[in-house]
Amino acid sequence: MTSPDVVIAQKNPEILLGMAKDLHAYFSKVDVAESAVELHNMLLRSGARVAVLDLEVVGLDEVSELAHEFSDLTIVCTHRSPDEKRWMEALNAGAVDFCHPRDLRSILRATRASQRPLARAA
Repeated sequence: MTSPDVVIAQKNPEILLGMAKDLHAYFSKVDVAESAVELHNMLLRSGARVAVLDLEVVGLDEVSELAHEFSDLTIVCTHRSPDEKRWMEALNAGAVDFCHPRDLRSILRATRASQRPLARAA
């Protein structure tokens, strides 16, 4: 079974490049979105099952909408200064975790823990 695709939305270009490179070792395809609109369109086209979203690019309302529309999407929110209040808000919006964007171990743990096996065609 191949690994799922991941889409990243990250404001900081330096962090984005490092994150994309690091995640490519764990996911079959890594795409990058520069806005919430581009992210949504990419999810519709690609069928990605994981999204790593910087809350400076995608707001909590948009996280909630994505979680509702793409029920099998694993959402991990990131922010340069994560705190407990934002963590609770992100979880309530539908994210599985809220991490610092440079904390690859936590991001991977969140994506792995929440992955459900792909449904088999009958």
